[in-house]
Amino acid sequence: MNNIIIGTAGHIDHGKTTLIKALTGVDTDRLKEEKKRGISIDLGFTSFKINPNKTAGIIDVPGHEKFLKNMLAGVAGMDIILLVVSAEEGVMPQTKEHLDILNLIGIKKGIIVLTKADKVDDEFLEMVKDDLRAHVKSSFLEDAEIIPVDSISKRGIDLLISKIDKLTEEFEPKNLNVAPRLFVDRIFSIKGFGSVVTGTLIEGILRVDDLVYLYPKKIESRVRGLQVHSQKTDIAYAGQRVAVNLSNISLDDVQRGDILSSNQNLSVSMMLDVKITMLNDISKDLEHWDRVRVYHGAREILARVVPLESDVLAKGKSGYVQLRLEEEVSCKEKDHIILRFYSPLETIGGGIILDSDPEKHTINTLNIVEKLSLKEKGTLSDRILQLIQSKSVLVNKEILIKELGDEASKIENEIHLMLENEELIEVAGLLIDTKGLDTIVGQIQKQLKYYHSKFPFRAGASKEELRTKITFKLKPKEFDALMNFLESKNIVSMNDKYVSSYGFEVCFDDKALALKNEIESYYINNKTPFQTDKVIGNSLESLEMIHYLIGKSLIKLSDDLFYDKLLIEKYQSIVKKYLDKNGEVSIKDLKDETELSRKYLIAIMEYFDRIKFTKRSGEVRISYDRN
Repeated sequence: MNNIIIGTAGHIDHGKTTLIKALTGVDTDRLKEEKKRGISIDLGFTSFKINPNKTAGIIDVPGHEKFLKNMLAGVAGMDIILLVVSAEEGVMPQTKEHLDILNLIGIKKGIIVLTKADKVDDEFLEMVKDDLRAHVKSSFLEDAEIIPVDSISKRGIDLLISKIDKLTEEFEPKNLNVAPRLFVDRIFSIKGFGSVVTGTLIEGILRVDDLVYLYPKKIESRVRGLQVHSQKTDIAYAGQRVAVNLSNISLDDVQRGDILSSNQNLSVSMMLDVKITMLNDISKDLEHWDRVRVYHGAREILARVVPLESDVLAKGKSGYVQLRLEEEVSCKEKDHIILRFYSPLETIGGGIILDSDPEKHTINTLNIVEKLSLKEKGTLSDRILQLIQSKSVLVNKEILIKELGDEASKIENEIHLMLENEELIEVAGLLIDTKGLDTIVGQIQKQLKYYHSKFPFRAGASKEELRTKITFKLKPKEFDALMNFLESKNIVSMNDKYVSSYGFEVCFDDKALALKNEIESYYINNKTPFQTDKVIGNSLESLEMIHYLIGKSLIKLSDDLFYDKLLIEKYQSIVKKYLDKNGEVSIKDLKDETELSRKYLIAIMEYFDRIKFTKRSGEVRISYDRN
């Protein structure tokens, strides 16, 4: 069964709380001041048994404009709205403001309840209905039922319940295949149990013993216990009002507006990119750097406005805006928000979050409007491609699931189709879009072509050097994975830490061959290490040939000292002989055996240390493997 949250809305003293009592038998005014003043100040919560097999959560909101902040804390997660209007007074200021907010927040279903219907005659009642129809035109309540009731005698209540029951059947199943998110709207402590938070479970499934986090501080806790509709349970589902008993959490750790989730990677940000729709009849337009109040879930955050299409977002218009927040917030793309001016307090608009953790940008940021338009209107595959392209190159699938906010299985199915259609390529479990791969391959091929032209005697460029030459910012492990993939496709060749174009081989013309023979002849016929500038000069061709010979017939002992590889192998055998016989070898031992100077022997032994053949122990060398 789909779980449903029912919420009230309407002007002060129009009978919202009395209506809830008529439906449920519960007075949701729990505060002493509420009882004293006879008005609702904060949110009220109860459950409503619609029929023997169906129970819904109910949220009763305050109607006074002074407590609109509390009303806004309750609307997130509401499915069905009971817009409560007194038949005596008809539409009043908070009726209209509540209706505006509900439209902006994306509510789709509701019923208009005409309370105190016993206080007016039929003719007046019809006039109020006509006026209501005019006010709700073009809203989500345009075609809603209007049910007159008397909450005291309960006339009309049974009809209202039947209409609510019918409406609950029209909802799509809630999203259960994502990490749970609960908007905290109430916090209290129970002696012997500790801290309890309550809220609407917006999505997912929450279980006893789940590891959870309180955002935006990301405080870790564990679910000790759960209650739904005042009954203990081991599991709670999206669309339910839930009380959560948390382990190791004090009342100081949590506040109204926090988000409870098992997702350990929920984004936390000081900026939001949003699409805002402005109300028509507000006092002024929204201008650059206006200070506003942002309402998300049960939270109020102050922010500055940066319009991204023009410096002003006019009344009745829609546009893209970046919000620069004054404190951190945790949210997801497609979440709804409401905006009010900081002062005077006035609801001015609302909309949806398009990027929950954006880069800082302004009206002058290149293509920002096009990018946000794609986020708003694009298909899932469009948004997957955009998100991958906005990242590095290779993106983990879990990152996509986290940031897109859609159902995980839906995203995975779309990725599977995109892989089949070759819109995406999988590289070592990471994803890259085909266009991005083509671009990076082009850059790598261009760099290698230049490298082979400049250094024709080298086997290739080092992986690290090549990684830093391309415009895509890849971590070393990501770059290694990409190089392995390109090697498997015969695009590049790899040898140890070097990368070359596929099929590249070092080739010598007559001039290069003569230089090679000259250098080899020198160190084959000389028994001591040499410095290039003392033998062949420092021409680029000579240095490149030396670089080519290193590891083949030449060993680099230090930055400017080279030696014949065969002689190095000979001296390595001599060192091994001493180590096998005596367990150690000194420079003096080798000087007697080789007739090389101390300077050269030190360079040779330091080379043996570097390749982990020996290691120094005081004035002697011992085997590297010796303890």
